[in-house]
Amino acid sequence: MKILITESENFSPKAIAELQKHFEVIQHDFKSIEKLIENIAEVEVLFVRLRFKLTKEILQKATKLKYILTATTGLDHIDVPYFESCGGQVISLKGETDFLNSIPSTAEHTWALLLALLKRIPSSFNDVKLGNWNRDNFKGNNLSGKKIGILGLGRVGKQVANFAQAFGMKVGYFDTTSQINDHKKFSNPEEMFAWADVISIHIPYDEQNKYFVNQELLQNCKENAVLINTSRGNIWDEKFVGQLLQQNKISGIATDVLQDEFNAESLKTNPLIQLANKGYNSIITPHIAGATYESMAMTEEFVTAKFLSIITF
Repeated sequence: MKILITESENFSPKAIAELQKHFEVIQHDFKSIEKLIENIAEVEVLFVRLRFKLTKEILQKATKLKYILTATTGLDHIDVPYFESCGGQVISLKGETDFLNSIPSTAEHTWALLLALLKRIPSSFNDVKLGNWNRDNFKGNNLSGKKIGILGLGRVGKQVANFAQAFGMKVGYFDTTSQINDHKKFSNPEEMFAWADVISIHIPYDEQNKYFVNQELLQNCKENAVLINTSRGNIWDEKFVGQLLQQNKISGIATDVLQDEFNAESLKTNPLIQLANKGYNSIITPHIAGATYESMAMTEEFVTAKFLSIITF
């Protein structure tokens, strides 16, 4: 059986060594989807990251493909229904709660975005690089005493809540299943959005949650509120978020994800990128919250072990 690792740069050597005990492992670091397509016809297993979106059209080229391994919880980079309809199996981190509790990278990145946004770090640094030293132009805000509303109190949401407590913030949340008695639980998200100074989004992406953070919900935001999204771009109404920012009906946004982020042409017209280029209070990173050396190695090794535990030799 042949396994193709599509983004092999800095891939876990331990995971590769384990796979090589049983399979022919082909390592590539493809930069274009065209090169990937040229190499998938003869492999039974793909081990992917997030550089490419595996659409139905691409998967149709992979006539021998039986398994897709992905060290992620979200699966919107794969046409899972089509692949499963062909008899394929996706092996991921979805539902692996006990293991995922040991992975801090997304929560850490969420907090980095929040601090950078409220402390005006990117814009002030850019100004200094231009030769200026305008202290009064970049006054920020304290976190202590602020209210943070966490949408989705799963693994990452709980980690973010712990950080918030350490910074002296008041923590509220909306979640349909989880509950922590130490924090303020809201019966509906509208009340939480109206209460919070900071809104941090951590619900998983699926069809049910698509555009969960919609225009109706967003209209409850305070004018001084900031929004943080390290979930998925299709969780919120990106265009309306941009309108609120442009109209000064929220004070800032920071996101690690965008709608249609796999499409280079779409990025050129993305409303949040356009507002960032115009100087609005925003920070956008290229879906790097989970991309730490440590976390990527741990997750690749876990998915490898999971695959080896179910494969029939």
